Amino acid sequence: REGHVLDVGCGIGGPMRNIARFLNCKVTGLTLNPYQVERGNEICARDPTVSETTKLVQGDFMELPFEKNSFQAAYAIEATCHAPDRVKCYKQVYDCLQPGARFVLYEWCMTDKYDPNNPD
Repeated sequence: REGHVLDVGCGIGGPMRNIARFLNCKVTGLTLNPYQVERGNEICARDPTVSETTKLVQGDFMELPFEKNSFQAAYAIEATCHAPDRVKCYKQVYDCLQPGARFVLYEWCMTDKYDPNNPD
């Protein structure tokens, strides 16, 4: 609570608004898409429960525009799976986190055990 969290690949910021609201923390969302930044910031500005604690910024998670040790936590929801180099992407996130911070991911992936003939 009361920390600064990074949403890596935030879209228009739905999850970040809920996290800011329920955890009483500041959340900065990053997206590559300028329309999503504009639309997300409009929605945040209209919601008095998060208007002071949320902000979307345009940027590339392969080259994060934040200083080292800027965030107490970070998360990504089905975003970094699109990174051309996940190791580089995760290193970017790691560098902007404070020591001991957590980076939580919810991603889809395919492994060598994937069987396209298995209906289950």
